[in-house]
Amino acid sequence: MYKLIVSDLDGTLVDSNKNLSEYTKEIIGKLKEKGVYFIIATGRNYRGAKKIADSLDLNTEIICNNGSTIYDHKGHLIFQKTISTVVAKKIFLEIENTKSIFFASYGNNIYIQKGKIEMTSTFLLSPPENPIEVTTDNVDSFIFEKIVIINQDNDTLKELSETFNKIEDINAFISQDYYLDIVHHETSKGAALKFLAELKNIDLKYTLAFGDAFNDYEMLKFAGKGIVMANGFDELKNEFETLELTNDDNGVANYLSTVFDL
Repeated sequence: MYKLIVSDLDGTLVDSNKNLSEYTKEIIGKLKEKGVYFIIATGRNYRGAKKIADSLDLNTEIICNNGSTIYDHKGHLIFQKTISTVVAKKIFLEIENTKSIFFASYGNNIYIQKGKIEMTSTFLLSPPENPIEVTTDNVDSFIFEKIVIINQDNDTLKELSETFNKIEDINAFISQDYYLDIVHHETSKGAALKFLAELKNIDLKYTLAFGDAFNDYEMLKFAGKGIVMANGFDELKNEFETLELTNDDNGVANYLSTVFDL
């Protein structure tokens, strides 16, 4: 039986409005009673992930920024990898004159390309809190745990992904329809899963992972079983078991209820 469950948030555990259903809360509560670890693995920063963890009353680690950071149950940072300032500037210069938006995070700080804060808000459900403006002149003065390039043209994101993946120090992958995520090359949700499984002395064959996008790929691959949402990317569905239900239909909770007879 599975001892550790790790789940993506957006497109997976929460619905399209970024909310958790009461049914999902109930099922995860019952898993906790059985002594099963339930861990969030998200592209969000700690502040955004902690809100969900608190609503689930979780007392476990949180994987943030696609594995670039891991926090323990008390909110202490136990793992971190950052993007070099040289690489960050390369990325900024590459997209500066395109219709893309440069969006980055470090800890609870949010960084947005100057002049595009209002535009960024249209992609988010709520306006970013106290964003720091980034320009060509100051981008290399900041440290980032994750960079996100936002663009409504998926073909542009694919081209940028190919360009950025030629840089040795980073990994770039499309996490949502309009988002290209960039992290340190030694990090991923999969690497974070391995780190925590070893920390808890749990064999990976006893782990179960849920996801929907390319930033979940390694996590799905490393887990004892990786499962893709019905609303997930087709490329993932071709490789992993796929649920019949979407994130709006409580897909994760329904699966867990069946597997654990809850």
